[in-house]
Amino acid sequence: MTSKQEAASNDDDQTTTPPRVLSLLSAATEIVCRLGCSHLLVGRSHGCDDPPLITSLPVATAPRVDPNAPSAALDAQVRVQSASGGPIYQINNHLVTSANPTVIITQEQCRICAVTPDDLNQACQNLPPTAKLITIMPVSLDDVLGDVITISNALGVHERGERLVKHIKRQLADLNTTALSVLGNNPKPKVAHVEWLAPLMGSGYWIAECVAFAGGEMVHGYPGGHSQTLEKIGLLSNADYIILGPCGFSIERTNEELNAIKLLDSEEWQSLPAVKNGRVAIADGNKYFNRSSVASMLGSAEIVAEFIYSELRGMYGHHGTRWVRLEELSAFCSRTGAEAARKEVVLAEGVVESPNNVVQQNGLKQESSPEHSETVKHVSNQIAALTRSDYASAFAMNSAANQKHLVSAEKFEAIVSVWPSFRVLTLSSTSCQYFEGTSDGSTTSSVKVDAMPDDSDEVLHFVFDIRKSEDGKRWETDGVRIDC
Repeated sequence: MTSKQEAASNDDDQTTTPPRVLSLLSAATEIVCRLGCSHLLVGRSHGCDDPPLITSLPVATAPRVDPNAPSAALDAQVRVQSASGGPIYQINNHLVTSANPTVIITQEQCRICAVTPDDLNQACQNLPPTAKLITIMPVSLDDVLGDVITISNALGVHERGERLVKHIKRQLADLNTTALSVLGNNPKPKVAHVEWLAPLMGSGYWIAECVAFAGGEMVHGYPGGHSQTLEKIGLLSNADYIILGPCGFSIERTNEELNAIKLLDSEEWQSLPAVKNGRVAIADGNKYFNRSSVASMLGSAEIVAEFIYSELRGMYGHHGTRWVRLEELSAFCSRTGAEAARKEVVLAEGVVESPNNVVQQNGLKQESSPEHSETVKHVSNQIAALTRSDYASAFAMNSAANQKHLVSAEKFEAIVSVWPSFRVLTLSSTSCQYFEGTSDGSTTSSVKVDAMPDDSDEVLHFVFDIRKSEDGKRWETDGVRIDC
């Protein structure tokens, strides 16, 4: 595969075999369609859902974390999976190979958001060497527009890409002119976009530029900057307007999450100036704001303008569809035809053949017997603690570095209890087989665990990476990953 491709024909007329495009990023899929090339798509990621027609395409990826988990649990799951070095997504190697793509589009910005080139190269070994791998890494509006040109070049429709970029720039400029005419000589409103609810996070990237085009000024984020964790709700007190649009969450999903975490009931929240003044909006964070597509760029800016300037409310057709005021949220989510809060998604599976020469535990989990190695004893004891729901003890068996990643025993419990694969380790009916893993002979080692509930023929394969404590007196778990 080659890396980012930027040279292509300026002629829209295809004189050679049309490319076969596999898009593994929702924003890229939308850009392909905006270029009039949806007919070239042969596959998509599980997150590609716009325009709706492309959801009929084969799905090449599946998440290793449950996107329907609560915010805190989902955040913890992703942190653990990321810290362990394992991929966040599973790639269907057979599907990718059978689709025979000649152009594959993915990203390098965030391994949490979509499949990365490393994930793809590790999973798919049978692709033709002539396949072009297009990698994009947008952090600013110019990057997003540059991605349009990169993708149009790869598809041989350079002129369409140039035309689309000019169209988006013109619309953003017109929006800015309109917003500033309403603003007049008044100071620009300060706008906070909340990208995640637990933990509370601000945003930046291209979103700050969208806010600027809408005639606002972003707080808790800046152009091209990474998301910022807000240690307390009170930090939002400097925002005149607050937009809650968590990444990947529809309005209905955000409503469900707000009800679960009771954010809106807290005194700290209710004391915020924006809350007191009725200046809080709930926006579609799945298709807007957090998605680096041209539709998201323009739509997000229009949503901000509609929200912060009452004179523009409804002008661009987003109010009541892609955003609502907080006091309208309940009515919006209880309406006939409201979207389901939960996404329909097939989670990743990872079943491989078990190795030979196993240490077997049948039926109920029990403390490991004396003849087992010290490393197996440690892992067996940690799993036994999970079975007893003694999460404090199980958490304490992790290394200091791993405890920092997991944050607390409570979040550790959220990971294990919400993530379907890890939850298997908490069931007393699960049989576990333990295998000695790799070791450097002194300070680091690993133990492989095959876990199978008695009501299933499926075996889940875990790898516990462990190391000696600083004082050398005991083993500690440095990370757990699913081996697939």
